[in-house]
Amino acid sequence: MLKVAIPAALPHVFVGLFMGLGASFAVLVVAEMIGVKAGLGWYLQWAQGWAAYANMYAALLVMSLLCSGAITLLFKTRDRVLVWQKGVVKW
Repeated sequence: MLKVAIPAALPHVFVGLFMGLGASFAVLVVAEMIGVKAGLGWYLQWAQGWAAYANMYAALLVMSLLCSGAITLLFKTRDRVLVWQKGVVKW
């Protein structure tokens, strides 16, 4: 019975991972902007304060590439693990 329950729950596990990944990136950037003296969020605030808009947009680009890369990696893992669902569920 346990062998059936684990694969059946995996789609929901990946939905939770996806939602948690997006929320964690948002919280990470806000926390770096508020409470630390290093990191991309701090650099973004610093560049904005000094009107270094090229640096600010570069930091935003790096943040978006990191987040989209992590989400792409999660989706590729999901596609590989849930190969048995390929024809059943459209995503």
